Amino acid sequence: MVKAWREVVTIPTYTVGKPDKNPMFLEKRVYQGSSGVVYPYPVIESISNEKETRNTTPCSLRTNT
Repeated sequence: MVKAWREVVTIPTYTVGKPDKNPMFLEKRVYQGSSGVVYPYPVIESISNEKETRNTTPCSLRTNT
């Protein structure tokens, strides 16, 4: 039997800062596969120091065996 439900959950969240329009990338990276290409995702290097509570509505799925 499978049970699926949605419920409102309140979680503490730190908001992210503004994206950097001109991010700095390192040359000769030591990590395998690190090309420095982040497109289409922006580089965000800062988060807020203040915690906010936000409501979200996840979908949960549980199987009973």
